[in-house]
Amino acid sequence: MQAKRSVTILIAKYLFLIIIAAGLIIALSLAIMAGNKSDAESINISGSLRMQSYRLLYEMENHPESVENNLQRYEKSLHAPVLDGIQHQIFTPDAVKQSYQSLLIHWASMADFARKHNIEAYRANLTNYVGEVDYFVFELQRFSEQKWLFTVLVLCFAMLLIVGMVSYVIWFTQREVVKPLKLLTRASMQVQMRQFSHIPLETQKNNELGTLSRVFTQMSSELGNLYSRLEETVNEKTQRLRQTNRSLTTLYQSSQLLTANAINDKILSRLLNHIRVSEHLRYIALEVLGAEHWDIAFGEKQEDRTLQIEELKVENKPFGVLSWQAGLPCPDPRMMQNLAQMLSRALYFHHNQRQQEQLLLMEERSIIARELHDSLAQVLSFLQIQLTLLKHNLKKEDESSKDKSLAIIADFEQALSGGYAQLRELLATFRLTVQEANLQLALEQVIDSLRSQTDMQMRVNSQLPSQSLNPQQLVHLLQIVREAALNAIKHSQGSTIEINARTNAEGEYEILIEDDGVGIPSLDEPEGHYGLNIMTERSNQLNAELHIGRRAQGGTQVKITLPHTLF
Repeated sequence: MQAKRSVTILIAKYLFLIIIAAGLIIALSLAIMAGNKSDAESINISGSLRMQSYRLLYEMENHPESVENNLQRYEKSLHAPVLDGIQHQIFTPDAVKQSYQSLLIHWASMADFARKHNIEAYRANLTNYVGEVDYFVFELQRFSEQKWLFTVLVLCFAMLLIVGMVSYVIWFTQREVVKPLKLLTRASMQVQMRQFSHIPLETQKNNELGTLSRVFTQMSSELGNLYSRLEETVNEKTQRLRQTNRSLTTLYQSSQLLTANAINDKILSRLLNHIRVSEHLRYIALEVLGAEHWDIAFGEKQEDRTLQIEELKVENKPFGVLSWQAGLPCPDPRMMQNLAQMLSRALYFHHNQRQQEQLLLMEERSIIARELHDSLAQVLSFLQIQLTLLKHNLKKEDESSKDKSLAIIADFEQALSGGYAQLRELLATFRLTVQEANLQLALEQVIDSLRSQTDMQMRVNSQLPSQSLNPQQLVHLLQIVREAALNAIKHSQGSTIEINARTNAEGEYEILIEDDGVGIPSLDEPEGHYGLNIMTERSNQLNAELHIGRRAQGGTQVKITLPHTLF
């Protein structure tokens, strides 16, 4: 296996080499600059030798006593350190060295002429000596120019070398880093767009980016496989959710259809046809026990297919049978079981409702018969007796019979008026309807129907829960309240009637009907009046306690106490 090469280490090595090369170039440039530092000084000193040689001739002619001092200054300039150092530099040309040696030799003879005050000889050799000085200065200038040109060439080469090395590093970085990263970026964008078969990456490189490309390619391949499996799972779950949602929608619509309407064959036909269409059933049938005219079937029953059956039972009591043959796609068995339970409950409640209606009808007829017997039947019986007496007296022609007949007619009219009044009260009682299940509103409706019969102030205050009683119990209670309020209107001679519904200290429900009148004198009803007896009978049917009595502050109180077992 080939050893792994690190791109970052290679780039770091290349950059380190560039730094070393730049450092060497800078060091060489500094060395050359240090060598050129004394060129100007040496050229200036060399150039001053010509002036000093002419000046020495002048001093010899005009001031012979200062010649020695001038010779010392001249030799000091001639042997200056910058000029002596030229002889020891490695890169100094031989021409410069030889010119300087020749100048020193020639100056030795010129200095001898000056010390001997041989002005003629000094003047005769001065021109040649100055020429040698000029040649030495020229060589120094040319050597300085050569060093500058060498420095320029070295700098140019160094710049080209650095540019070349930097270009190579850029090319290397472009090939080994930038290009693979661009490919990885494009591949990652394709993966982000769910294109897991992305462009080929440089997986053959044996470096970090090559390893990253291989890992990324493997990861995208695994992601593609995982995404494909997830898509299949999601599609499967989506289909199941759709089927479940369709089943729930069907069950909800079926529940609405069964609960919002009274059960009959039309409702059941709509329900079964809807189930057959929504669940793609080939055949569905419903058999209702005890109501064979409600038997319903849709579709064609095929003998070669399995017939599935669900019995409609509630508390082990059978109400019918639901059968069907599935199509494609097959319905959810749980959905059909839930449908069977809904149908069972609907038929069960329908059966109970019919029984309850029959019981309520029988009970209401019994109440009507009893109250007619206790009121109108007795009045009619009395009228029949009076009518017999009237016929018997009309056959007599004496004056006393006539008076008796008139008295019988008067009693007859009074009994007839009383019977008519009782009939209106019974009709008002039988027409009592409950439009609201709310106890407060129901009491207010009853009291509002009585306001036109009196000037008394009537107030209702209920602190009991809104739906404390079922409808049958509420009707009995409202009739008791109405009878007590009517008695207060007719007999109390008061100005106020208050109806309060509350919870007493024992936690029982109490309904109080109170007035501020003269108070009830006795619980014995007059002949021909049955209101208190009817109130007592209705309280007994409610299993409630009825208490009627005088209030300490005046007036009458009717209290109805309802036990816990009622609710």
